[in-house]
Amino acid sequence: MIADLSGRTALVTGGGQGIGRAHCLVLAQQGADVAVGDINVENASRVAQEVEALGRKAMAILLDVTSQESANKAVAEVIAAWGHLDILINNAGVANAPGPVEGEDREEDWDVTFNVNVKGIVHCTKAVTPHFIERRYGKIINMASIAGRAPRPQSPHYACSKAAVISYTRSMAAKLAPYNVNVNGIGPGRVWTPFHEVRLLERKRKGDPALANKDPHDLFVESLSAVTPLGREQTPEDVAKLAAFLASEDARNITGQSIPLDGGMVMV
Repeated sequence: MIADLSGRTALVTGGGQGIGRAHCLVLAQQGADVAVGDINVENASRVAQEVEALGRKAMAILLDVTSQESANKAVAEVIAAWGHLDILINNAGVANAPGPVEGEDREEDWDVTFNVNVKGIVHCTKAVTPHFIERRYGKIINMASIAGRAPRPQSPHYACSKAAVISYTRSMAAKLAPYNVNVNGIGPGRVWTPFHEVRLLERKRKGDPALANKDPHDLFVESLSAVTPLGREQTPEDVAKLAAFLASEDARNITGQSIPLDGGMVMV
């Protein structure tokens, strides 16, 4: 067991796929009941069923993090059903607005990334804060990125949004520390998710002859050696295990940190 989360309840935003799904399953494996929040409620329902198969309680919640009303409703639903909420994992995030972005700097990319990646975290944090303060207990884990610590010439909107997440994490950690609430962040590196798969498939469709006969995941792994000292990919489960630790009492004296989980790509 990574951390004892027995008796705890958690809400994971963007829990319907990728890293969010891993958060839900790892939390359940450590003993937590999990509310799966996602804008795609069908995906959320599938993950909730996986949580239940692990022997924990689960619920699927339609959650649009860009709406304060939706965030408030989701938190209220969890508390009404289970009596309390202990853990919030702000996982929902996007890299850009829909459509091709390579080599572009579109206004809509700035709007969408900040609305989801930054204001989405703000909305959900605001929704849980009164409950956490009242109980004098709570764990908030925000998904940042190593992009928030390094230049990203092709996607400055994304890098800036994740830098904002790191800053907001520090601010809320200081604000909520008197109420025994821990606020931390995680900065994943190269994690294989549907996002990366789609981008690599797009490159293949553009006709790069070097990519034509290669599996997208193989290409992803090959690209790591040049930029990752440990030379291996980071998995959604790696990220979720760190989140489970930060959500536990073993990490009770860690707050205001945004920990890179990147195989050594960024050493700070």
